[in-house]
Amino acid sequence: MKLSLLLFALSVKLRTASRHNALLRARLQQRTASVWIQTEDHRVGRLFVFAKGRIFTRSGGEGEADVTMLWKDASIAFAAMTSNDPQAIAKALETGHLRLVGDVMVAQWFASVIQALKGPAPLPAIAEKVAVIGLGKMGAGLAYNIQKNGFPLVVFNRTAAKAQEFVERGALLAQNPREAAEQATVILSSLMDDRSVRDIVTAPDGILAGMKPGSIHLCATTISPELAKELTEIHRQHGCYFVSGAVVGRPDFARAGELITLLAGASDAVERCKPICNSYSSTVMVLGEDPALANYAKLSINYFAASNMELMGQIYAYGDAVGIDRAFYGRLFETSFSNPTLKMYATKIGDRAFQTEVGFELSGGIKDLKLMHAASQATSRSLNYAPLIIEKMQTALDRGWEHYDWCSFTDMSLKDGH
Repeated sequence: MKLSLLLFALSVKLRTASRHNALLRARLQQRTASVWIQTEDHRVGRLFVFAKGRIFTRSGGEGEADVTMLWKDASIAFAAMTSNDPQAIAKALETGHLRLVGDVMVAQWFASVIQALKGPAPLPAIAEKVAVIGLGKMGAGLAYNIQKNGFPLVVFNRTAAKAQEFVERGALLAQNPREAAEQATVILSSLMDDRSVRDIVTAPDGILAGMKPGSIHLCATTISPELAKELTEIHRQHGCYFVSGAVVGRPDFARAGELITLLAGASDAVERCKPICNSYSSTVMVLGEDPALANYAKLSINYFAASNMELMGQIYAYGDAVGIDRAFYGRLFETSFSNPTLKMYATKIGDRAFQTEVGFELSGGIKDLKLMHAASQATSRSLNYAPLIIEKMQTALDRGWEHYDWCSFTDMSLKDGH
């Protein structure tokens, strides 16, 4: 009964607040979506439909929606939804008290709607000083939110000009990775590949030379599980921690604070990293104490995305060959894929828009695919699309497409690649 009343009150409050809460209005305008909140026994529930800033709701315990938030029972749902802890829902997911059925990205967006309704989240009790190494498209978004949420910030980037916006807001600019590590308790690296990460750790002026005992290297770069294991041991011998904090999402998600972070490492180090990761993530998922688990998980997620790109490219090529308008497949994919990122890629592949709004470049994509293939060969040997995609990516690179969007390899499915 309490949960039913809470959900009804939530619907009233959303409608009322949308008239005067600018942040909430902006969130509501971001997408059209439907969300069911219900208990596993289907005795309590309410459907929320959001369309062009308007809100429609109805009670009931069953139905279809873009995503269903399925709570173990009404009392657990009531406690989490009324909690002052902004991570209460994320914790419920970790413990299994809440399951998401459908589009996880819609669930993330809905969580941001609820946070906007409550007002800005309280700043965390600052216990860590953070250094961000690497201020590319993704690293800059991470640093922006870390600084925005009140963490003392040190930055280092090979091109110092990219650090200027953070320095102007009070960050310290380090001259090298060692100097950055000397001034921080958590060093976050957002770089390109295994080589760049290993270099900033082990070089004479690398972070390990400056890390104090007990400090943490939080690695947001997509690296191989083998390197994660190697770095775990290197840091342990130095009296420090290595935590994998692989991120899922594009650079614009990073800037908006809506990434998914996959965390793995020693439990006490992970707990220290959570407030930092929460600053740039809508969801933080802890996978275990072996840092490599986060890297295995990230590679599987990227493999899923790349495989779907490949499928779409093959189907578009088939349609071109037999004379089916690409708009037909565009509509088909938009109704088939509820994930907004996949919808975006379906549009980019259909329009062959590989040079506009480039989020992840092909040169980075082939690196990730090679990591995926190596991980598969060392374990399940089941990621059979990887060699095909790598071959097509290499063909595109040979054409000088290294700065095109990584989905551009799908164009190699066209006859003669034209």
